[in-house]
Amino acid sequence: MAGHTETSFADDNNIAAWAKGSVFYVQQAGLMQGKGNNRFAPQDKATRAETVTVLLKLIAEKSKNV
Repeated sequence: MAGHTETSFADDNNIAAWAKGSVFYVQQAGLMQGKGNNRFAPQDKATRAETVTVLLKLIAEKSKNV
């Protein structure tokens, strides 16, 4: 995860430098796609629906690797 200093989110400059590698990873893995207008919105709270979506994607990805 280290080494990535940019994501493709429109609000990349609002993502903390220490988190960008992880954000890049979850975006590339397809676990998170961001909010409307290609925003990651790092200061927003996640809704229940967003949380469930990420968890379901994570479970699906894990079951592929079993």
